[in-house]
Amino acid sequence: MPDASEVDTRVHPEVDALLAQHDDAVAAVARRVRAAVLSGHADLGERVRHGWHSINYRDPVAGFVCAILPRADRVHLVFERGVLLPDPAGLLTGSGRQVRGLEYTGGSPVDAAVVQEFLDHAVEIGAGLRVR
Repeated sequence: MPDASEVDTRVHPEVDALLAQHDDAVAAVARRVRAAVLSGHADLGERVRHGWHSINYRDPVAGFVCAILPRADRVHLVFERGVLLPDPAGLLTGSGRQVRGLEYTGGSPVDAAVVQEFLDHAVEIGAGLRVR
């Protein structure tokens, strides 16, 4: 699995345009998170949602699974059904009824293995719910 410090080589002009609205530190973290998301799930569809100011990811079977939300001083990786994700280490943030996420600041390392573990579960849960 590629290190999350490597930037995914898939070109997406809308992603670049969205991240250009942020300072270099936030944009760099968002690119590392993006690389971590895409590294293990090449079949995810990627779409910029300007209204949400996010980069959304959709699995062909599970549907919408997660989104990267760059903000002024941090980056959130939110999982659509995050409340259902196993989180024994207590890494996920959020208190809503459904969404949970990982939060990164400018200097935060992005552990691709952690992102992939949550993403694997998110895809599995989403696929299971859609099959019902």
